[in-house]
Amino acid sequence: MNRLNQLISALADRPFDHIQALKGSYDFPGFNFRVIRVQHSAGAHPASIASVTVSRQDSVIPEVFLQAEAGRLAVADFLIRRFRQGIDMFALQNRGKEGSGSFDTIELSQKMLERDSVLIDQAAIELRFMISWPAKGQGGGIFDAEQARIMINQELPAIIDATFFYQRYDEQTRAQLEQFVDVLTVRTKISRFMGEHRLVAFIADGARLPRNSGIDDRPAESEAVIAFQSPDSLQVKIPLSDGRCLTGMGVREGITCITGGGYHGKSTLMQAILAGVYAHVPGDGREFVVTREDAFFIRAEEGRSVRNVDISLFIGDLPNGLKTDHFSSDNASGSTSQAAAIVEAVESGSRLLLFDEDTCATNFLVRDALIRQVLDASLEPIRPLYSTVRSLWNERRVSMIFVAGGLGCFLQKADTCLLMAHYHCQDITASVRDRLGEIANENETIKDFSSARRLAADNFDPAYENKRLKKTIAKRIKPLRSALRQLEYGMDLVNLEAVVQIAEAPQVLALGYCLLALRNKISQSADQPETIQFWIDRLYSDIAEQGLQVLAPDYPGTLSLPRKYELAAAVNRIRSLRIV
Repeated sequence: MNRLNQLISALADRPFDHIQALKGSYDFPGFNFRVIRVQHSAGAHPASIASVTVSRQDSVIPEVFLQAEAGRLAVADFLIRRFRQGIDMFALQNRGKEGSGSFDTIELSQKMLERDSVLIDQAAIELRFMISWPAKGQGGGIFDAEQARIMINQELPAIIDATFFYQRYDEQTRAQLEQFVDVLTVRTKISRFMGEHRLVAFIADGARLPRNSGIDDRPAESEAVIAFQSPDSLQVKIPLSDGRCLTGMGVREGITCITGGGYHGKSTLMQAILAGVYAHVPGDGREFVVTREDAFFIRAEEGRSVRNVDISLFIGDLPNGLKTDHFSSDNASGSTSQAAAIVEAVESGSRLLLFDEDTCATNFLVRDALIRQVLDASLEPIRPLYSTVRSLWNERRVSMIFVAGGLGCFLQKADTCLLMAHYHCQDITASVRDRLGEIANENETIKDFSSARRLAADNFDPAYENKRLKKTIAKRIKPLRSALRQLEYGMDLVNLEAVVQIAEAPQVLALGYCLLALRNKISQSADQPETIQFWIDRLYSDIAEQGLQVLAPDYPGTLSLPRKYELAAAVNRIRSLRIV
């Protein structure tokens, strides 16, 4: 502590770039403070990276919370949020020139994710955060030592005291921590129950599904929100080890169709299901909405890049002579992009696909009787999904959930039919069968459409050539600041706007470093081309063993783990992708 204060004093009123000397490790009473990376200018983005480390013995966080993987993840998520609250409570932000003189954390969503911002081992807890060192003078060119001392000697210790030390928590804070652990512990048991009973999703009774808005994922606060109640015919009871019993709707494997009038809640239910692949923080309303981990949302994505994908199950050879068993396009249509997305998802290991007719290409979903009368079959290369949906389930065990408000034909193919009416969920399967007859199966056997595409060794080059400045940067990996789901990687702009299960910006940055890690792995085995799924599985095995630090980001503490299905989606949307 004294050494850091002496160094800060020595840097007083010196040019701001001299603060590189602050990099290092410093002992404070009760914690260690380490400056990992130092910014080069005032208000720079990203800012400097620092960490604090507290021994588990001093933190006194109950060991029972840290014994299981789920508990450790919950504690880590709680601590980074608690640190964020501490910043808001104790720190004066943007006190210096150019917005400098601030503490910050990574962007935090409503999800509890594995992140590299909090690391817990047998001895200690390390939390990484951003610190923007304060500047003054014209253009922020001078280091403000006085404000730096306030940040380090007053504000940071107050934030740390409020964050790490269980013995200083009030009863409400202790209860909050216990809730975080309970959510992930119960979620683990729900997932196990689902696997044992062949369920693809579970929505707990009492869940509050509506969100504030399409751009605000926090729970809607209106008193008019109707809590979810499962239909009696689909209600399941999940016994918990502490004697509690959780009830809710179990969505079975197979084909499920959610229908209803406009604004009655069917898309809200679907949004909750697709978000259920992640755990949610206590108070979110979807804490016990759980979806099988491999669920992937499929939508039309006009203009995307497709490379060597066999979409011939859905689309025959095109009029321009283009074959579709190895389909490539720099500007895919709505139908070809959706066909490619299905094949790519199955290729990556997903066996649970989610669809909402509002975001689908209609001609890919269905051809009605009138268009069949007018349009000769030989002129239509598209084989609509409606004609293959049962075969995909019966022969490939691909479950699907559809939201259909205007395409009732999917009710003919569904094992389970749900009606959302005034935000209440009803099981109408029996009445649908009475009115529409038995499930309409297909007679044709479908071909094996998920061919094993193999990655060339020279994929994912991170180098960026700035032609205007005639300069080459060895590595460019960064999210586009103006768009949550767009990644600048090398010379590619990877558009992930349609990959809606990306929950927060740090996952996009992590996807970039995953691509770099894949490049390194592939280059080491250039003589043995393997599939996309092979390389992704190997990478995620390393992450499971070593954590996100295996990705070696330039700014440690800024990553959130995406699912492997989002990584596969990123790979498939790289315009420079090369398949051998």
